[in-house]
Amino acid sequence: MTAVETTATLSEQQLGLMFQYTVEAYKTFEKLAENLPNPMSATMFKQFAVDERDNRDLLEMKIAAAGATRVRTTLGSDLQFQEILEGSLSFRETTEFLINRERTMEKKLVEWGRGVSSVDRNLVIYLASGKRAHIVQLERELELIKLDRDWFKREDAQFRIVHGQREKD
Repeated sequence: MTAVETTATLSEQQLGLMFQYTVEAYKTFEKLAENLPNPMSATMFKQFAVDERDNRDLLEMKIAAAGATRVRTTLGSDLQFQEILEGSLSFRETTEFLINRERTMEKKLVEWGRGVSSVDRNLVIYLASGKRAHIVQLERELELIKLDRDWFKREDAQFRIVHGQREKD
């Protein structure tokens, strides 16, 4: 049996969705990195923001190479980004939302990766694996939040990881 090379390319709509998602994720991660007192969590979100900025740059290059125009798309339920930025959600709700959002985007990317040409497949694999890495780290944060609902506020995060909770807490 001979393998058939798929020649489908990413559509302008798909590129637009990825781009819009990346911009919104960058803003969210950057704001969390700036506002969280927990240095470990802030560093994680700072790295996430760097990842999303790098992804945005790759997507801009892809859009230009494909001769596509940037299509503005609505992210629907992802409008909760604003609630995160305003601090309307608890730390647990915020983390669960971010995990679900990253999973949703990872699934879309994996699905799209099955049907695109090898030229586009590299980009999709790169972006999807970044989402997976974010999910794993966010799941770690969620477990720590389950132990301490104020985990993101903990300026003594390293101490708590090494020594556990203090007697007074």
